[in-house]
Amino acid sequence: MTYKKQLRGVAQYVKGTSREAEVAQASPYRLIQILMEALLGRLAATKGAIETGDGLSKTQSSTRAQAIITELRTSLDFEKGKEVAITLNSLYDYMGRRLVQATAANDASMVQEVINLMKPVKEGWDAIKAEAEKVLEERRSE
Repeated sequence: MTYKKQLRGVAQYVKGTSREAEVAQASPYRLIQILMEALLGRLAATKGAIETGDGLSKTQSSTRAQAIITELRTSLDFEKGKEVAITLNSLYDYMGRRLVQATAANDASMVQEVINLMKPVKEGWDAIKAEAEKVLEERRSE
């Protein structure tokens, strides 16, 4: 895994939702998964707000999406993740910059680009669930 064990910011992204209790008990793997799910939701909301001309919702959704991207970036573990963490950091950096551009330009296609970049990252993360949980279990028993 390329993410740090402590993810203190996750709770703020699910506060007031049905996921609040889940976050309190979630493994570090699941916390990242929740962040990725929340990011995709915020990106979709940003895109929808741009398409409908809802400036307030666009600003709120894009701001939350930016915060989640920042949380994902700061959670990367460069010591253990090495090249994967460096690549993800660069990708998250690009996604954040592109989202700023999309918001400023009111361009839903740019937001869709960020969504299209994030989906394979999340799918890859989802695919390593068994391996990630095995590593976490091994660490707990040490």
